[in-house]
Amino acid sequence: MVDPKAARLHADTDTTGPQPRGKGIPLTVDTRYVEASPSQGVGRGATPPKGLPVGVAERGFLARLPYELIEELIESSRSASYRIGLILETPTHAGFALIVSGALRYYLPAANGRQVTVGYLGPGNVIGTVQNESTAGLRIQVIAATILWHLQADRVHLLIERRPEFTQALLDEATHGLRHSFQVLAASAFTTVRARVARDIVERASLSGPLRAGIHLSVTHQSLADATGSVREVVARALDTLKHEGAIETARGGLTVLDPDALTRLAGYVI
Repeated sequence: MVDPKAARLHADTDTTGPQPRGKGIPLTVDTRYVEASPSQGVGRGATPPKGLPVGVAERGFLARLPYELIEELIESSRSASYRIGLILETPTHAGFALIVSGALRYYLPAANGRQVTVGYLGPGNVIGTVQNESTAGLRIQVIAATILWHLQADRVHLLIERRPEFTQALLDEATHGLRHSFQVLAASAFTTVRARVARDIVERASLSGPLRAGIHLSVTHQSLADATGSVREVVARALDTLKHEGAIETARGGLTVLDPDALTRLAGYVI
């Protein structure tokens, strides 16, 4: 998570920016791609917000907001680019930043070096905090080159005070995020590594759009082990099983989704 004025990045590489874009908490639960439902679209307006890439306003947290409210939220935001591998920290009063492109992974590390992924964040989602205390232990890793628009803190506070629909959207997204965290903890405690790997594949593959056969993921056994709180050798066996079942095809440096329904069922999602 990022401070809009000076991002604290634990890496050997620098960010580009932030640069003025001109006028113009992780907040997620089910990190699979979901387009705005008809009920969300009611009253959104006819014209999508200017400046945003096509489709971003229909994804993640932004899908909960009317177009004119999105316009007001992103006005005078500042753009910054982040390279793969950076770890983003959330200082207190960091404010919010909108993910415009790329992908982030938020996870909890253990003292023994193991990790467990809580979720993934893609375009349309918002990261940051307005709390007096940062979230202890939670880390965010850039897993694809990412562009964030850092939102003006005063503007966000003003919207919270005078736009009840904005506050409700924040509350709804935070509630969903809490439920998702519970699901991840339950999966880590009670499901097999094979099921956890399937869930991770589903969430990674859904960052760029609806889950479908043919999606290729550039991901290593070690990355999947880190994400699922396991070790590389166990994850390799789980991938071999999924390949034998026809759910995926593996290749050096990645895998391809063959049967999205099978992966979804194994991951515990309702289809």
